[in-house]
Amino acid sequence: MLERLPPPRVVFLLVAAASAWLCAAMPVFSQEAYYWTYAQHPALSYFDHPPMVAWLIWLGTHVFGDGSWGIRFGTWLCGLATTAVGAQLLKEFGIGRAGQSAWILLSFATPILTMTHFLANPDPMLVCCWAVVMFTLWKARNGGFGWWILTGVVTGIGLLSKYTAAFLGVSGVLLLLFDPQLRRQLLRPGPWVAVVVAAVVFLPVVAWNYGNDFESFRFQTEERYAHGTLGVRWLAEFVGGQALVAHPLLAVLIPISLLWFARRLRRDPRALWLLAFGVPLPAYLLFTSLWIQVKINWMAPAYVPLVLGLVVWWTERTALALRPRLAKAMVASLLLVPAALPFAPALRLVPPGRGSSWTGWDEIAVCAEKWEERLDDVDDHESNVFFFAADYRDAAQLGRALHLLWQQDGHHLGTEADPGEPTLAQNVLGQRALQFDHWSPPNARIGQDAVFVLPRPQRRGEMVDKARARFERVELAEHLQIECLGIALWTADIYTCHGYKGPDADS
Repeated sequence: MLERLPPPRVVFLLVAAASAWLCAAMPVFSQEAYYWTYAQHPALSYFDHPPMVAWLIWLGTHVFGDGSWGIRFGTWLCGLATTAVGAQLLKEFGIGRAGQSAWILLSFATPILTMTHFLANPDPMLVCCWAVVMFTLWKARNGGFGWWILTGVVTGIGLLSKYTAAFLGVSGVLLLLFDPQLRRQLLRPGPWVAVVVAAVVFLPVVAWNYGNDFESFRFQTEERYAHGTLGVRWLAEFVGGQALVAHPLLAVLIPISLLWFARRLRRDPRALWLLAFGVPLPAYLLFTSLWIQVKINWMAPAYVPLVLGLVVWWTERTALALRPRLAKAMVASLLLVPAALPFAPALRLVPPGRGSSWTGWDEIAVCAEKWEERLDDVDDHESNVFFFAADYRDAAQLGRALHLLWQQDGHHLGTEADPGEPTLAQNVLGQRALQFDHWSPPNARIGQDAVFVLPRPQRRGEMVDKARARFERVELAEHLQIECLGIALWTADIYTCHGYKGPDADS
């Protein structure tokens, strides 16, 4: 069945085109807008993530603008690099062109890996580094010093992308302990130099944390477990979610392939490689889910070795050749994701759920800007008005939409004549707002007026009450019904707020 797939180069070009289409056609999601806001404030690191996602978005938007393609250009490159390196590693493993084509297809047809081809978040670069370190360490088995240097550099870049990259160190230790060829190199400088190089590359994040009371490290460790309680709720959610984002068929086949590799562990170095990179992170997340919620994307890098292992197993397990119907069903089911590509823009017709949004912000920005100008006219002091939302993701979408609006009006952003008033988040209301707490401080806005944007105002009356406690006067200015092609999607309220008293005001 695999022999019927096109050559690897053809499949790769198809995946490149399909992922480019997704990058351009899919709307920008709230979390992506938040990372876009990172890129507007270049720094060595950020409160809830290392800086690589911001650096990639900064590069893409400076070349292609602040649209979806500019934001996701770095993601597109990372996704293609992951795919290409995985195919090259399979070649090193002795897998033929048919297996390499299967991997390239799976790297795009597996939903959780599909997301790393177009979503601008920390995962694409992390997943790419995961694949590259697997390859460079395999090449370093022969003692090439340059491969050790490259391993250190890429591991450091992984740590600049997401703290989960620390598990690359776990995988490396396992390989150094149990792979005879690598273990002999512990007496050589290569492994130790790689560790030093990774640490040096990671220094920007350490420096930022040192200057900010190590709050990012604390947020990602002790604070996550501070309110955790033992139970099975999050475990069940984690397992069920992975079955969906991995594809139900793969969720069944991957454990079977892992058992096959476990039996070959002592005689097949590939088995040790795939298990060392594919098992520790899922095992840790399974254990962690007994206490706290584990987000479905945290597993993304482990799917590179897991899917690669599945390809090796499927290619070499000759008994499967006797089940052509199973093979056909598998390929057909995996084509569901590519088959959905033409319908990607239709997501704009889906009402957003709680905590995220992806359409309607251009209309909201026009309305918010209109009320800001009216407040300026009344106050008679230019730029004495700020914008804010009740959630950091909504604030990010609002800020980006206003930025695009000002660009369309021909303003020169980033200059002294920049007309863009600051956009703040729930820190205006005395609540923690993640990285927004490091930007425009609410206390600097005391005495000013504001435009308050509240998406999905139903059941969010407490946010209006918090605003009334912190301003002299709060008035509902306009109620918006966000529609697309005549379909009502969601609503937003625009409030004008007068005389800010500060985030700690309670009456």
